[in-house]
Amino acid sequence: MILQKALDNFLAKQTTKTENKIHWLVWLLENPKSLLHLHGACMLTDHDYIHIILGRGQETHDEAYVIGFTMGNDDRTKQWEVKLFKFISHHFYPENDRFTKNELKIFDQGFMLGQSKLPLYKRIGEFDWSTVDKNAQLNDIKRKFDIQ
Repeated sequence: MILQKALDNFLAKQTTKTENKIHWLVWLLENPKSLLHLHGACMLTDHDYIHIILGRGQETHDEAYVIGFTMGNDDRTKQWEVKLFKFISHHFYPENDRFTKNELKIFDQGFMLGQSKLPLYKRIGEFDWSTVDKNAQLNDIKRKFDIQ
């Protein structure tokens, strides 16, 4: 499958969020346009590409993994940011976006994978996806990011 087809399939799912449907607290912490965003924050389209290369869907546990990965892959992320994010996402995120204790463990798994890629690349949340050929095979893109 090519990257563009994978993106089209991902976006065709009814659970895909649009910017105007993102809760303000989620936007505040996860959108790089927010003055209070945490490291690893990325634009929604970039976030979708990361879901795709990680082979993740759109359930809350998938969100936890992807956010963990982007925060872990940002060399500026501090431990207090991780703790703050986990606390807020567990206690204060809207009910449909709130992370359970199990999802926080999944976040940690994504975080560790993101950190393991730091010697290869940093700050995937800031990667310029316009430089990637959307007609390239998805598996080739995954190999580029050392995601198997």
